[in-house]
Amino acid sequence: MIFDRLFRGKVLVLGVAIIAMVPAGVTSNAGAQPYPSRSITILVGYSAGGQADALARIIGKQLGENLKISVVIENKTGANGMIAAQAAARSEPDGYTVLMVTDAMVTIDPHLATSNHFDLSTAMEPVVNVSWSPLLLAAANNVPANSVAELVALGKQKAQNLSFGSSGSSTPHRLAGEMLQKYGGFTMTHIPYKGTAASVNDLLGGQIPLLFGAPTAVEPLATAGKIKVLGVTSEKRYPLLSNVPAISETFPGFKIISYIGFMLPKKTPASVVAALNKEVNQILGTDTMRAWLDKQGMVAVGGTPDDFKRQIAVDYQARGELVRALGITAE
Repeated sequence: MIFDRLFRGKVLVLGVAIIAMVPAGVTSNAGAQPYPSRSITILVGYSAGGQADALARIIGKQLGENLKISVVIENKTGANGMIAAQAAARSEPDGYTVLMVTDAMVTIDPHLATSNHFDLSTAMEPVVNVSWSPLLLAAANNVPANSVAELVALGKQKAQNLSFGSSGSSTPHRLAGEMLQKYGGFTMTHIPYKGTAASVNDLLGGQIPLLFGAPTAVEPLATAGKIKVLGVTSEKRYPLLSNVPAISETFPGFKIISYIGFMLPKKTPASVVAALNKEVNQILGTDTMRAWLDKQGMVAVGGTPDDFKRQIAVDYQARGELVRALGITAE
């Protein structure tokens, strides 16, 4: 529903020729049973009902059906997903404990100054990037700006009066707002919320003039004329709102997206990583999965473990520099 045919069918299949060479039943070491031969647990660091949880459950269900095994979804909430991440990192590297990871967990949280520092990017092995989604820059209807350029001009005139909401201090939503200020040469006050719903309510109520939010939270309100969307943070325009420019059209190079993927503990056998990667790629290529992702405002990614590793590395460096420059700390 949300994504038109510009995106349909574009699941990345890089490395499929290599992955396809892995037999359906691989062993993690000599003499071991074929993988998988028993129940798989997917750890999710967020509450049941959220986007990451919902994605883990639909993929887990399909994995179970395809592999004829039980797949259990276990929610270990707290510390921006780090409770689940540390539990996954401590588990046996055998492929039976899988972590559903968000981009914030691997590219933002490791840079935050905390007493319980934990760098997920060095503790786990990327398996596959499952999906990505852009963020939308939304404005209240009474904001006297109808484009990114007009917003920047407004910010330079009345910087002390502009603020933007996000779903938290250590989120891509916050970084998008900080990047916009950096590119535009103006300042705004950041207002962090505990989740997108609260910030959207305040935008509608006139408490804040701007926010960066997920398409599923912003698009219906924009379509109903209750708010307006000034830009999208992806590199190209968002098909659902194709009349809304990408922010990169005003500021070339501007790009920040959210993504969700799977990781396994370090030292997991390469054959096991490849086998799980292959299974998830097959699920992402189905019409059922694409239709579900469309409704959630997400785009299927797929690809090889190395593709995911490269994505993480690029964002880890860029976002780390921004976190340090802004002095962002854990909430």
